[in-house]
Amino acid sequence: MRISGVRVFDGERVLPNQDVAIDDGVITRVTAAVAGSADVDGRGRTLLPGLFDAHVHLAPQPEAALRQLAESGVTTALDMFSGGEPLAHMLQLRQADPAHLAALRTAGTGATAPGNMLEKLAGHPLPTVHSPAVADAWVDERLHEGADFIKIVYDVREGGPLDLATVRALVDAAHARGVLAVAHTIAEPRAREAIAAGVDGLAHLFIGDSVDEDFGQFAADHGVFVVPTLIVLRGLCGHRPHEDLQADRRLADRVNRGRPPIPIRPADPSRNHLYAAAITALRQLAAAGVPVLAGTDTGLPTAALGVFGYGATLHAELELLVEAGLSPIQALVAATSAPARAFRLTDRGRIRPGMRADLVLVNGDPTQDIRDTRNLVAVWKRGACLKLAESGN
Repeated sequence: MRISGVRVFDGERVLPNQDVAIDDGVITRVTAAVAGSADVDGRGRTLLPGLFDAHVHLAPQPEAALRQLAESGVTTALDMFSGGEPLAHMLQLRQADPAHLAALRTAGTGATAPGNMLEKLAGHPLPTVHSPAVADAWVDERLHEGADFIKIVYDVREGGPLDLATVRALVDAAHARGVLAVAHTIAEPRAREAIAAGVDGLAHLFIGDSVDEDFGQFAADHGVFVVPTLIVLRGLCGHRPHEDLQADRRLADRVNRGRPPIPIRPADPSRNHLYAAAITALRQLAAAGVPVLAGTDTGLPTAALGVFGYGATLHAELELLVEAGLSPIQALVAATSAPARAFRLTDRGRIRPGMRADLVLVNGDPTQDIRDTRNLVAVWKRGACLKLAESGN
């Protein structure tokens, strides 16, 4: 297959008027356009690497979630906390990697302290971590059940948080086994402690009235990546993101199909000011060169905040990243090459020969107007084209 005359964002830079050839699920050639017949006319369009959502929760229906992600141009999803039967199903889907579903990697069950609120939300016992002494065994159990990386929930929760010594022990255990460790934090002090303990990345930024002026450089000095999840932080700060998503005809159908049968909390403008810390911290991170990864925290745990509609939320997150100060190209990097690099997925996230043909074709130019990622024309997963209900705009 050949896509001709298309603007290419290759994961790092823009290449105008290119021909891209695909064979047997792999990109074989990216060259200046030449005259001749082609399978897909790319004129006036932009070809992107398949997008990542670097923070989702796929339970309780992972297959439906992965289908909706793929149809939205998200060809790889990083699940940040799942267990029980949904995890077993996810692992089967990860192994099969069917063309009509987003590929996935998962943390499996996250590390929590006994009595943690998440255990109550899950409705069943979780394999918790009560001390540094059990960290090695706990990590071994997660890897044995199929986890690709380790998620550590380090925050003040009902029943008490993990203690810092246990966080350090979990990080050391993960690194000793060659896997990444990421941390959930929603407050700057906890984020700093987790970074100092050696985590590879933060699964969220945090909220508050302000942030210390050296946070970005502190993160850079420790070599971490950060998944800001601005859309869910806005939800925590009283906004209701689903209202904006439903107002965009390109996204509304996916949002409405993905709406869970739970009540949405009313908007609370009195909390809006707490979003300031997230914006300031993100700008510091960008200035310090810290890798920023696009992720949304979409899933049942955040639906009451108005964060639902797999895939649609990722397009909204890209817009929020730009509103916060990133350029459109920086936002696209955050959804393509940056998460591929951070999570060591060396076969995707770029458009170049030898890479998986996970691709998204859109009308317009999202390197100038990030909202053009919503103008989906086609999505390819390993070279197989997904037929979209929306055929372009």
